[in-house]
Amino acid sequence: MCAFWRVDALARIGRLEQARESFEALLAHRNPMGLLSEDLDPKNGRLWGNFPQTYSMAGIINGAMLLSKPWSVAV
Repeated sequence: MCAFWRVDALARIGRLEQARESFEALLAHRNPMGLLSEDLDPKNGRLWGNFPQTYSMAGIINGAMLLSKPWSVAV
């Protein structure tokens, strides 16, 4: 969850490219079913811990909304 808060903060202060890079790096850690666990092993990046999907899904949705083009602009 904290990693997604970082994406949110970066996007809100206008550092969209850095926010997008962080967001994509987080998404790259999903397992084959698209789930994220509580933690990552700092040595090898493997998922470990429980899978509390409410937090990660809320982070994914918020990050995607902040980093997407507004509907009024999208063509």
